[in-house]
Amino acid sequence: MFSPKQKVKEQLIRRQHRKYQRELDQKNVTYDSWIRGLEEKAAGRRGRLAGRARFLTVFLESWRGKGLGELRDFVRGERADILLFVLGEGEISPIAQTLLGESFALDKRLCLAYGDEDVKEDGVRKSPWFKPDWSPDTFLSCFYLGSLTAVRAKQLCSVLEPWARQEPGRPVDGGLVYELYRRVLWEQGAFDLRRGGEACVRHIPQVLFHGRREGYELIRDLKLGEGAEAAMFPRLQPGERGPLISVIIPSKDHPQVLFTCVRSLVEKTGGDFPYEIWIVDNGSSPGNREETQRLIREIETEKERFPLLQRICYHYEPMPFNFSVMCNLGASLGEGELYLFLNDDMEILSRDWLERMARKALLPYAGAVGAKLLYPDTRIIQHAGVTNLRVGPAHKLQFLSDEEDHYYGMNRGVRDMLAVTGACLLVRSQVFREAGGFARELAVAFNDVDLCYRIYELGFYNIQRNDVVLYHHESLSRGHDGESEEKQQRMIREKGILYERHPNLYGRDPFYHPLLTTDRLDQEYLPAVDPQLPPDMEWAAVRRGKRLGAAVREDACVVVGMECAMDLYEWRYGRPLKAGEISDPEDTGYYFQGYTFVIGADNACYKKTLLLQDKSTGEVFYAAVDSRYRQDIRNNLPDQLHVDLTGFAAKVRPGDIPKGIYRLGILMEDQCSRQRLANWSSWVFENR
Repeated sequence: MFSPKQKVKEQLIRRQHRKYQRELDQKNVTYDSWIRGLEEKAAGRRGRLAGRARFLTVFLESWRGKGLGELRDFVRGERADILLFVLGEGEISPIAQTLLGESFALDKRLCLAYGDEDVKEDGVRKSPWFKPDWSPDTFLSCFYLGSLTAVRAKQLCSVLEPWARQEPGRPVDGGLVYELYRRVLWEQGAFDLRRGGEACVRHIPQVLFHGRREGYELIRDLKLGEGAEAAMFPRLQPGERGPLISVIIPSKDHPQVLFTCVRSLVEKTGGDFPYEIWIVDNGSSPGNREETQRLIREIETEKERFPLLQRICYHYEPMPFNFSVMCNLGASLGEGELYLFLNDDMEILSRDWLERMARKALLPYAGAVGAKLLYPDTRIIQHAGVTNLRVGPAHKLQFLSDEEDHYYGMNRGVRDMLAVTGACLLVRSQVFREAGGFARELAVAFNDVDLCYRIYELGFYNIQRNDVVLYHHESLSRGHDGESEEKQQRMIREKGILYERHPNLYGRDPFYHPLLTTDRLDQEYLPAVDPQLPPDMEWAAVRRGKRLGAAVREDACVVVGMECAMDLYEWRYGRPLKAGEISDPEDTGYYFQGYTFVIGADNACYKKTLLLQDKSTGEVFYAAVDSRYRQDIRNNLPDQLHVDLTGFAAKVRPGDIPKGIYRLGILMEDQCSRQRLANWSSWVFENR
């Protein structure tokens, strides 16, 4: 039998569970209700220009068995302004023609437009496919434009007429529509991006189609592979060699790691592109320096086995670690038309990796080209491109399995991304010099991101080749960013420098939809149904105390993941408030967010409180936080109990915390017992 004390505790637990479920129901907003609410708000802002356009809709399903000549005659006879091609099964959104017609009316250069889509089952909408803006390499890899597309009839007919004369009987299917669009876009200059070719194509960031199945099945059905890219751009002739590639490897005091990297490079690299290797050492110990030189001599004696290797060089120059300086130094020494920046902890896996990257980098609009990186001897993703979020540059899909397809194939094929990792980055030397090389003021973090952002701002597209896979024995040279207060503060400083250099990119990424989460570091691609900082968020109640006291036990079972601790104005706008500048009082204060849970406990029973401890006095400030639904954390913790509301956020008024430097932690108070647990993160916060 339960004792009276146990019965009381059981009642308290049941009460907490009911309270937790009510809060979860309130904060776990469904995609269906969220997207309908957004569309209702946007309904009153639509224009009236669409009524002037004459639409002709071509449902692909009804054209099975018919030929290209019949399609030409049908289009020519209907005298439409805009053709809608419907490739998927489903229904066109009521807003589609209005938004598409308005887009074509406002810009005469526009020849093709596409929107987003989702799935509708029994009247309920789910599985959104939020797409990037015009992405030429993604287009050459897969038909990401999706189930509903619109094309100006005049431009379509310009390629339809001559093609129909040549192949009138070619069957009308998804592959034919893709090929039509490819020809139209080439003719209209959509691949001449430095001359404004992207104006030919527009992404309308709203849902224009409701399918009966996920749009990714359409991508799978078309199976474009490399054929589309090969058809667009000439390849080397048989026996012809590509330009020289300078492989630049910064390294210090890791000769065995370097040995694995260089050995795999020379033994596994094939193709038609000759390369030289430059190892830049910023001050290895005498023993490690000698070991590195021995490795080089060993490879030089076997050079006849590696016909693509022109030479391997070792540049030793003691200096403080600065990744940017070391890479720029290697580039100044290299003689290649292409530069490959490669970490010394990489391992090459396939023969054609370098050739695939080089062929992309040589395209006239290409900037930096990156590879997909996996953790050693696993199928776990370490890198599949860099996405620019409000919380900063992020490695989406990190720690997820590459055995699965993620978010409409974002870990497959070739994708245009705002940035790729400098652990394996190939770029034409001319583009590298035009971008100014790596920024020396970014010594450790974000130097590769800064370079890619600069390349993008110059009008080039950065390209992530997920069909090139390497192992990355990650960060052996300097540990993991954020594992200490010093590194966390350095990352904050360098992130500040990054957005000072690129203010127009703060919180914006043309290859990442604005309706996906941008205010937290989700690994997956999730719709932004639950913002961390909603407009109506209340200011946190803050109380002042002394030290934590004996009643609180500091325990590592409390997991604390800080994601943001910064000035509220800077969070909203990407820059600090200038002297003399007046801001809205709602923008003046501090913002904190992250996630926390107690390992092995019933997390529905705990109340979270943010701790700020003055590092000079030890005084503690307790700030009330709002819980946030975190699907990403829940998905990663299948063995933990009640971890849906692990997220937290707090908005603190400036006068509630004195100036000083604070370390940040979380207090977890069990509402069904007297247990009080706390733990500290490596983050610190400076209130200036």
